Parts: sequence; structure tokens; C-alpha cells
Amino acid sequence: MAVDFLTDFVSDLGVGFGDPVTLAINIILSTIIGGIVLLILLEIVGKHFSEEVKPVNAFLLVLVINIINLPVIFGLLTSFASFIPFLPVILPVLIWIILVKFFFKELAISHAILVGVIGYLLTLFVVPYLIGLAMGFLPV
Repeated sequence: MAVDFLTDFVSDLGVGFGDPVTLAINIILSTIIGGIVLLILLEIVGKHFSEEVKPVNAFLLVLVINIINLPVIFGLLTSFASFIPFLPVILPVLIWIILVKFFFKELAISHAILVGVIGYLLTLFVVPYLIGLAMGFLPV
């Protein structure tokens, strides 16, 4: 009975774990491509404002974002705070800003906000396109 409830809950959120290999490949590929895109953004901001960034943290940040963006986790976050207006728009940007500041403590808060907003927009529009291009080269 509990298993049926959990299965129904997960399927209502739109998550299909029927093919975990494809899910893992998507997470790995989006982490690599998103990390490269974020690293380029961070290097531009870091050079412009004379701040150092650690390249490994860019990939860790994107991995954490990818895990949070799984429909199960993001669905739970939005359902717990559904009383806040415009939450689906505000929450991802806030998560980006908070995690950028957490992973890159040496960035000023204004630079973390800048990287968070631009990073969110890049992962919304550019990274899926690049992942689609890269998936064409994989024999999956």
C-alpha cells in the first residue's frame, strides 16, 4: 500500500524512473555541459572583477542544481511553499543565487546575484540546446 502511494506520487510528478541509465546519462551530460558553460561565465565575471574562482566548484554547483531540478525534489519544494505567489519563477533564481554564494564564497554578493541570474537563464535556454547537440553523438 505504501509502495503504491509512493509510485502514484512519483508518477503524478511526471518522473519516469523506468530507464535509470538514460536518467544517469542525462544528469552526467548536463552536469558536464552546464559546468563548462558556468565556468566560462564565472571566469568572465572573475576576470572582470578580479576575483578568483575554483573550477571544480562550478561542476559541483551544476550537479547540485541538477539534483534539485529533478521533478521529485523541486515538486516537493514548491508544494511545501505553495502559498508564496510567483514561487515557480522566484524559487529557481533564489536557489541559484544562494548556491552560487555558497560554492563561491569569494564572490561579492552583487556578483553572486549576477552569476545566479545569468546562470539560471543560461541553463534555461542555452544548456538544453547544447545537451541536445551532444546527445546526438551518444549511442543511446
